[in-house]
Order: sequence, then C-alpha cells, then structure tokens
Amino acid sequence: MASRIDSFIRELWAADLGSVGAVPRITIQTARMVIAVSLEFRHRLLNARAAGLVYTTLLSLVPLLAVLFSVLKAFGAHHQIEPVLGHLLEPLGPKGQEITQQVIQFADNLKVGLLGGLGVAGLLYTAYSLIDKVEQALNAIWQVRQGRTWARKFTDYLSVIMVGPLLVVTALGLLASVQNQALVQRMMAFQFLGAWMLWLAQFGPFLLLAGVFTFVYKYIPNTQVRLGSALVGGVCAALLWVVAGVAFAKFVAGSGKYSLIYSGFAILILFLIWLYVTWLIVLVGAQVAYFHQHPTAYQTARLWHRQTLALREQAALMVAGALTRRFMRGDGPIRAAELAGELKLSAPLVDEQIDLLVSHGFLGRATEPEGVILIKSPDTTSLAEVLDAVREVKASGAVVPIRANDPVAGVLRRRDEAVAEALAGLTLRSLAGESDDTK
Repeated sequence: MASRIDSFIRELWAADLGSVGAVPRITIQTARMVIAVSLEFRHRLLNARAAGLVYTTLLSLVPLLAVLFSVLKAFGAHHQIEPVLGHLLEPLGPKGQEITQQVIQFADNLKVGLLGGLGVAGLLYTAYSLIDKVEQALNAIWQVRQGRTWARKFTDYLSVIMVGPLLVVTALGLLASVQNQALVQRMMAFQFLGAWMLWLAQFGPFLLLAGVFTFVYKYIPNTQVRLGSALVGGVCAALLWVVAGVAFAKFVAGSGKYSLIYSGFAILILFLIWLYVTWLIVLVGAQVAYFHQHPTAYQTARLWHRQTLALREQAALMVAGALTRRFMRGDGPIRAAELAGELKLSAPLVDEQIDLLVSHGFLGRATEPEGVILIKSPDTTSLAEVLDAVREVKASGAVVPIRANDPVAGVLRRRDEAVAEALAGLTLRSLAGESDDTK
C-alpha cells in the first residue's frame, strides 16, 4: 500500500499541466497541495509549531491586549476589542463570552502608566514575543533561514501593534455601517446598490477574515510572497476557520459531560483546544500559500531530505547556470528566494547550494541591491570544479579508509578519471547555452 501511494504521488507530480484543460489542471494542483499539506502532519511539523504558539499565546495574550487597549484608547476605539475577541471565541458558545469578559477585564485593569519604564518594556517585549514566534513559524514554513534583523523587527512589529488594530477597527466600523438596517433599507431603493450592499453585509465578515489572513501571509514571513499566493492561503484559512467554527460549536454544545469530569477546568480546556485549532488553521493556510507559490517544492524537498547527491549536483549546476546567464546579460544580484522560484526548486535546496558556491569563491553576496551574483569568470571556471565542490566531504571520518592498491580504490579512480575526461574543456559558459569554441 505504501509503495502504491508513493507511486501515485510521483505520477501526480510528474503530470504535465500544460497538456490538460483548465478543470483537470486545477484539480491536479489542488490534489498536490492537499497531499503536500497532509504529509506535513505526518512529520508532526505543523502540530508542534501550533502547540508552541498556543503556549506563547497564553503568556502574551493579556499583555498584547493591554498594549492594543492603550493604543486604541488614545483614539477612543478601545471598546472595539471586546467584540473582536468575542467573535474569535464565538465557537465556544456562552463560555466564549465568559472568557472574553475575563480577558478584557484583566487587560483593562492592567494600567500601563503605573508600570514604570521597566514594566512597560517588559510588557512590550511580551507582546513582541508573540509576533516574533508567529514570524518564526511562518519562516519555517517558507523555508527562510534568516529572520528579520533586530532593527527591522522593532519597526515592523511596532507598525503591526500600532497600525494593525486601527485598520481592523476601521474595517469593522465600515462593516457595521453596511449591516445597519436603516442604511440597507435606504440603499434598497437602488436595485444594483441594494443587491451589492446585501451581498457585502452577508459575506463581509468572511472577506474581512480572509483579508487579515492574506495580510499575515504576505507581510509576516521574511521573504517575497506573491499577493496571489497569499490570497489563496488567506481564502483557504478563512474557509477552514468557518468550517472549524461550526464543527467546534457543535462539539461544545454536546460536551456537557466534560464539565462534570473537569468541573471548573472545562472552560480552560475548551479554550486551549480552540486556540490550538486556530493556530493550526493559520499554519495550514501558510503552507497552502507556500505550495501555491512553489508547486514543485514538495518533490525537491523529499529528495533533499533523503540527502541525494545527484540532486545536489543538479541543483548546484542549475544555480550556477542561472547566475552565469545573468552575469552574461549584465543583470544585477538576485535574491535566493527569487532564484528558487525561477528554477522551481525548494528554497532550502537553493540556499544550501548558494552557501556552498559562496564558500568556494564561485559566488558573492551583495548588499545593495541584496542578493547573490557570480564573481568568477565563466570562461575560466570549469564544471569539474563546481561538481568537486558539491562532492567534497567536509566531515572527518565520513569516508572509509581504503588502501591504495585496493580494487575499490582503482574503480573509484577510473570513475573520477572518466568524469574529468568527459568534462574536459567545459566551463560555466557551457551552462549558459554557448560553446566555448565561439569565444
């Protein structure tokens, strides 16, 4: 059964989408994303990250709300926090309203002005840590090896804390205006506008939720995320949120026996479960966005995790070839994430080869503009040098010692001589599609 499933997955990713119609193409792409995201659960990656975010949320929720409460209070909009939090905990039923009131009461009783400088700094750091953990989780999904610098974290996170709540409150205010019965009645006099207003009033909360998820997937990861991919992930997360909310509400309605078992702790346990489901939905949406932007990343990631030398050799030559073509065109540096998308390879695989080629002096890193660029002449750099760099074993003791007169040593020596003879005269210019004889 396992071999059949593996064969089906290989055939699914080997399908040529250019030779099929629109409906089969969408079906295949959807099946690929569903399988790829599902296999992330097999490795327990999403589960572990969601559990970690639940723990961080418990520590940061009240301090974060206290900071947001203070920001919104300056604009007279602090009363909007309670309905937002109440909507997020709506699947918990009456218990959700109870938790909302308790959390808001804690945040309201926390007087920021009385904490002093050190207390305010600690409060801000606790609120900051939640956003930082979210970025780390999304960076891991997007295979980003380098997070934001401390300076960028300070400015970006401060913007999220200060501006984000105002945008959400403004959107909720507009949505409330649209849902106002008197306004709807006046707009109904205009046939087109009336139908549009009714549609917006009905689907407005879902659109707002999808917009929030899209914003998170677009701007939180420390990499270039296409708006279309972020939107696909945002809509998927919003749909999962709606479905999970309905299912969890039914679960809570039929969980009276748990109150008898856990007594006063039942509400806390239900809150923790819903918090875990919420973060799991956020991470699943991010994973969908990643696979939408990098549709072949799953296959290359599987090979990469298997430590396939052939894949590394191929990837190194593809990276070197792409940068050689850019060098010959006179183009500037390119970011690793953009190069991975261009080559349709997983970001970790491309990052690994870039690090390898940089350490051997083939590539260099530029800061303005940021990216990598070829620094060795494509006419004098042989392909054998690149492959030797990939095959070089740095770990001590990774090779079994062999005597010089051993038959195995002779076989390997003949292989290396044959490869060197086959690659003789081939340079990086060969990867650019131009023969060295035409120079």
